[in-house]
Amino acid sequence: MSLGAAAPPTIHHYLCVSRSSPCKSRIMQASSCASVFYRTPKDPMTELSFGLTTGNAAKIYCLNWIAAHASQHAGPLTLLDLGCGDGSHFVQLLRAFPAIRYVGIEPDAAACQRARELLAFANATIVQGYAYEGIRASLPLPAFDLIASFSVLEHVYRRQAYMQFIHDCLAPDGTCLMNYDFGHFNSRHWKERLKTLIGPWLARLGDESRYQAFVRWADFQRWAAAAHLDIVEARMFNTQLKGLARAIPAEHQAEYQQRWLELELWLNTLAIPYHDGLARTWYTRNVILRRLR
Repeated sequence: MSLGAAAPPTIHHYLCVSRSSPCKSRIMQASSCASVFYRTPKDPMTELSFGLTTGNAAKIYCLNWIAAHASQHAGPLTLLDLGCGDGSHFVQLLRAFPAIRYVGIEPDAAACQRARELLAFANATIVQGYAYEGIRASLPLPAFDLIASFSVLEHVYRRQAYMQFIHDCLAPDGTCLMNYDFGHFNSRHWKERLKTLIGPWLARLGDESRYQAFVRWADFQRWAAAAHLDIVEARMFNTQLKGLARAIPAEHQAEYQQRWLELELWLNTLAIPYHDGLARTWYTRNVILRRLR
């Protein structure tokens, strides 16, 4: 699969949200970051970048995708967030779309409590635990329209079980938006290197909390196939422009985020053949998954 693998028509068509869409206006009202943006008509996925999150093109892309889908979706929409942390990635989205029923799963107790407090305004439930089969009985819903997995898979020890959990929690026509990162494995910091070294050993002893390991694309494809999940889109995000974002003055952050996302979306159209060595340049892999029929 190439870097710029195109989404099938069923996905691409409903991403085309006009500049006057109600989705756009709701996000503008929900976010204080919605002042000035650089605009070109190149890609509809850049049209909704109104402060849903910052500093990460991969997550902006996924949140824009969800916002576009929510604006076109009739009736209630359910969303399961795996490894939700404190829930901060979804604050602006849930303010913009209060009808979304959000459920987050997070193993860390302190993060769960912060998420409950941060998302108290929303129709949200936070469940403590790991996203494996054993936790399904604790979820308030049997299946979800959308599943999000942001920067989690590289920290998952039982990866095949995790992928099977995604399949089992997806509604028949549901969609999973996932990204996983490589930055930990490019880092020269001794703490990251130590965690990569000892995390697998601790996981074998029963402590999965410090686990991290590089995700190889061939392995990912194998896990998805075994879980009966179809990879309907694969992209790369977060070049070293991600690091530069921290140095951009506050008054130029909005324009920078917009131009950055547009550039990386354009690079994804070049059909660059993907291989794991690209992880040295692109720090995040994005995939969209659906259940095989």
